[in-house]
Amino acid sequence: MIQLFRIRGIPVRIDAGWLLIFGLVTWSLASGYFPHVLPARSAAAYWLHGLLAAALLFGSVFLHELSHALAALDQGVPVGGITLHVFGGVSQLDAEPPTPRAELLIALVGPLTSFAIAGLCLVADRLIDGPAAFHAVAGYLVAINLVVGIFNLVPGFPLDGGRVLRATLWWWTGRLSVATRIASRCGSVVALALVALGALRALAGDLVGGLWFVLVGLFLHQAARSSWELMRVRARLEPLRVEDVMTRAPLVADLIVPLAEAGTALGAEQVVRPRDTAWQAFLKLGKSRGGRVAVVDGHALVGVVSDRDLQNVLAARDSRRADAAPRAA
Repeated sequence: MIQLFRIRGIPVRIDAGWLLIFGLVTWSLASGYFPHVLPARSAAAYWLHGLLAAALLFGSVFLHELSHALAALDQGVPVGGITLHVFGGVSQLDAEPPTPRAELLIALVGPLTSFAIAGLCLVADRLIDGPAAFHAVAGYLVAINLVVGIFNLVPGFPLDGGRVLRATLWWWTGRLSVATRIASRCGSVVALALVALGALRALAGDLVGGLWFVLVGLFLHQAARSSWELMRVRARLEPLRVEDVMTRAPLVADLIVPLAEAGTALGAEQVVRPRDTAWQAFLKLGKSRGGRVAVVDGHALVGVVSDRDLQNVLAARDSRRADAAPRAA
């Protein structure tokens, strides 16, 4: 993972796999789209146009995700970062929206941004008397942003349309967990439909396009399942405090030094407070390379929370829940 920059404190990163997909998109445009719409040009010109169009495509995806992140901040939801990856991009929200209305606003602003970019590119294409290459790039951006906006409105969680569905169900039932479970199942159904469509396209001769649909479907299916599992983990960890789950000072003496000596090497993403929730520690563990975060009380490190600490707590709570469940006679 490579961090590029920050906007309003939000880190913007690219996954290593993004470089591969960027190259594939550039190649596809340089070998297919631009030779079709701009005949009789040099190979170098096609590659330059492809590189520019691919960069603008991912710039559009970034703006889509940035709109989600900024809307989340405006609704009081912390944002852990924006990541561009093989299948586009994602804004990592470190907490659930406080209300169905907030969820709806955060979800809708992304597709609306994509549609706005498509509209601006369409206006530029129609009003600006530029060279043929300009109109070819503008036409591509109109089409691709419309596709991004429409696809994200498909009602399958965690797509934006799935979040709209979850917000609606949340408002109707009053229960976020129920809304998340239903929206996640819808996401799995949509994912399996994409896999089936991809298989049919591959059998019909479009091997590359079919494989892409299959991969997107599998990714969406995994994301839907992960979203539901995260909701279950959050429900079990949020009532607990860090001080309830941490490994205390006598067992981590090598870390018990003044915070001033530990210095900025720890960083805000590696530190929690004893009264923070165990869920907050879980989120920071996801960003920690060492599999643990420091617990700071005042100006001293008083313990650590590790992956194993949280796994033990979750296992213990599951065990107690199983013991409390009614047994058949």
